[in-house]
Amino acid sequence: MILSIGIACLVLGAVGVIAGFLHATQYDIVKARLDRVARFGAVQASRGGILRWARNPKRAQKLAMLGYVSSQAESIFMTARASVMTVAGVVWFYSQQLSIDVGGFAQGVVIALILGIVIDRALDWRVNVVRQEIAKNIPDALDLMVVCVSSGQSLEATFNTVGQEMKSISPSLSREWLVTATEMAVLDSPQVALTNLDTRLALPEVNNMIVTMSQALKFGTPMADALKLIASDNRQYHMLELEEWVGKIPAKMSFPLVVFIMLPVVVIIVAPMVLSLFQTLGQL
Repeated sequence: MILSIGIACLVLGAVGVIAGFLHATQYDIVKARLDRVARFGAVQASRGGILRWARNPKRAQKLAMLGYVSSQAESIFMTARASVMTVAGVVWFYSQQLSIDVGGFAQGVVIALILGIVIDRALDWRVNVVRQEIAKNIPDALDLMVVCVSSGQSLEATFNTVGQEMKSISPSLSREWLVTATEMAVLDSPQVALTNLDTRLALPEVNNMIVTMSQALKFGTPMADALKLIASDNRQYHMLELEEWVGKIPAKMSFPLVVFIMLPVVVIIVAPMVLSLFQTLGQL
């Protein structure tokens, strides 16, 4: 009996040793594979370091507003910008047949820098166009949000529904509203998503909307009434802007009126008198 128990213990010990050895070997294999993956990732990162640029939050925010939300969007933009600048400098250098000296190199660099500034200004112009489009369509979006909230939808569902409905009218506003709906579904508090929307757009209309909605969420006031008030204020604000623009038209029309109408009339009236005066002086 004792011999059988001893043999069984020896067998169990041998099985345990073999199992431990296999487990340790498998662990070593997995660790070696993970080390190779880490080394490969480090090598790839070092190889791709040439195309890496210092991150600029403002530039990334502008690209995101235009719809380029990828993590590589800023790197792709800066790489394309640098490539265009280099090509422009080389083309100017060879088209002007400049000599290879400090002056020729300086001209190529200046042309490249000017083109880079133009690209940055074009990006700012496009972002301003998108922001104006969003500001113009915010009252319509608020009216749709009033309908959604009055029908019993949650704030997340309201942003999602309005974002889907505004795709054909304003793709930029639709994209921002859908991003806000996604953030509300992921983040703990909807106020954080509203604050992020205000930070991304930086528009007075959006700021008024966010402040009013945040107060409604904080104090429990009816959201539909708050949205109706915001929509009414935004429409009145746009009407005042339109009246201001119309009021500036007479002042802007004064210069073309003088140049293209009054000046030709004066020439037509004075020209015969001047010609007759010249003829009279010529006959003397």
